Amino acid sequence: MLALRWLLRENDHSGLPIALCENYMILNPPVLQNSPERVTTLSFAPGADFATAVAMRRMATANGVTPFYLLAPEVSALLYYMPDRRHHFLFSTLWNTGARIGEACTLTPESFELDGPRPFVRILSEKVRSRRGRPPKDAVRLVPLTDAGYVHQVRSWMATERPKRRESLWAATDETMRNWLKAAVKRANDDGVHFSIPVTPHTFRHSYIMHMLYHRQPPKVIQALAGHKDARSIEVYTRVFALDVAATLAVPFSGEGAEAAAVLRSLPPGR
Repeated sequence: MLALRWLLRENDHSGLPIALCENYMILNPPVLQNSPERVTTLSFAPGADFATAVAMRRMATANGVTPFYLLAPEVSALLYYMPDRRHHFLFSTLWNTGARIGEACTLTPESFELDGPRPFVRILSEKVRSRRGRPPKDAVRLVPLTDAGYVHQVRSWMATERPKRRESLWAATDETMRNWLKAAVKRANDDGVHFSIPVTPHTFRHSYIMHMLYHRQPPKVIQALAGHKDARSIEVYTRVFALDVAATLAVPFSGEGAEAAAVLRSLPPGR
């Protein structure tokens, strides 16, 4: 289970960019101490309790079929340990869009539409990104950017870094990006914050899908946003909620043996 010592202890965020600190304080709750009573107060979706969600994840992933995923407070904690703006921006993008790491590598300023009331990003499917020429229409999916803090982060990056319209936002190898993530996990561990699941770049994609399910988005909608061709790809995630429902039914299976035996003894044989 996550040993979560809620971030910004005593509001000490030295070493982080001011804009990042401001975004964090706006989008995340106040300081919480690492106690079970306080951890259960972390609300990340309507009707969702953090401690219960962690327990459900442990059950769901025990069979090796359900993908490992992080819950929103855990993602916020992990991003906190990415003081480098470039690293933070990359993994915030994976978290906010559900993009695969290879798909994120193709994103350029031109991929983002930030004007208007419904900002979104165009993501080119990883399966066709290596082909030459214009990709087919169904190879590009549109993902709404629903978090105002992330939209602000994108605007800030474009304004300060001023990348070219068709320039990749992260000119780094897959291995380099994975090393960025490993470094953040190590910083967290060194600071007493531990994650109970293995964390890779693809974990953010699984986490995005689960976060959308926790926010009661229809599976068909999530399937389209994630770029899954087969609806069965989403079913592996919904098993978590089947476990949750089953756990709240309070179906009793025990009974008083002596009383049951007395009732059965009073019945005629063969009845």
